[in-house]
Amino acid sequence: MSRTALVVMGSLTSEDKYGVTSGTRVAEALIRRGWIVTTLHATEGVALLRHLLDEPPEVVVPVGFGPPCEDGHVCAVARMAGVPCAGPTPGAGGLMQDKSALSRIVDAIFPPESGVRSPRGCILTEGLDSEVAASRVRQLTLPLVIKPAFSGSSEGLGVVRSHEEALAEASTLVAVEGKVLVQELEQPVLSEVSCTVLDTADGPQLLPIVELKRDGVLVLGPEEKFGAEGLNRHVVPATLTAEITTRIGYAVMALHDAVGSIGLTRTDALVLPDGEIVVLELNGIPGLLESSIACDAARAAGISFDELAVRYAESAFIRRPEPRVWGPLR
Repeated sequence: MSRTALVVMGSLTSEDKYGVTSGTRVAEALIRRGWIVTTLHATEGVALLRHLLDEPPEVVVPVGFGPPCEDGHVCAVARMAGVPCAGPTPGAGGLMQDKSALSRIVDAIFPPESGVRSPRGCILTEGLDSEVAASRVRQLTLPLVIKPAFSGSSEGLGVVRSHEEALAEASTLVAVEGKVLVQELEQPVLSEVSCTVLDTADGPQLLPIVELKRDGVLVLGPEEKFGAEGLNRHVVPATLTAEITTRIGYAVMALHDAVGSIGLTRTDALVLPDGEIVVLELNGIPGLLESSIACDAARAAGISFDELAVRYAESAFIRRPEPRVWGPLR
């Protein structure tokens, strides 16, 4: 019998277009595999509730970056209706969505001698005293990266070369984002890598590590990562030593486990010349565009996009190590 799935795509953020395109690709892949698929945009909250109550599918498949898919809101609603859902739960999604929280987790689970850390920087929040904000920023070594705490895909990221400029840009961004990271620009960088983890019934699988060619760019933005040239920047498998590859793999799997994620995640990191690994972010639902890193990693592992979509959808049925708050799922 054909499975029934509800693919919830898009988001309430500037990354909506990436989620809609990725979600459409996932829906089409499931249909090619014989699934019966309905789609909804993530902003259609009332329609989602009605569909779950009146015509519950066998599984909900969220494909969106930022709220309400990647932060676990869709998962929470689905599970309240007793329908299994792929992707992060609210607990895991919240940790991955907030880069400042993730940085604290990284620095908590990896001791200094491990050579794994988060970027050095500070957090600025709405309502923070201006003198306190200035004091935090001026302790950092220039140049600095201004980064939204909750947006992904390098949206809103910028590089500044003075503390005054950092404070001005962060102040503007805080008014929109609520929380902003000001971090030291890591340089020089030996390699920038992305690591995709796919959960299966037999446990999490680390796909081949993808290296991103910078070609002189200080930081890779959305166009460099997801635009037409995105695939041209991918080197897979990454040109790393066996020792670095092993250390990155261990770090990525440990972090994936620490946040309690199940489904499909992508961890972005930098490798410095001395071998230090700097974890930039962990994406609870990675991009699934034609040019997306996770798709390239899957291809390198011999997994077609259709199979990747099916495995992601079926990850909803993996038992999670947590209380059954709403009783047994369908």
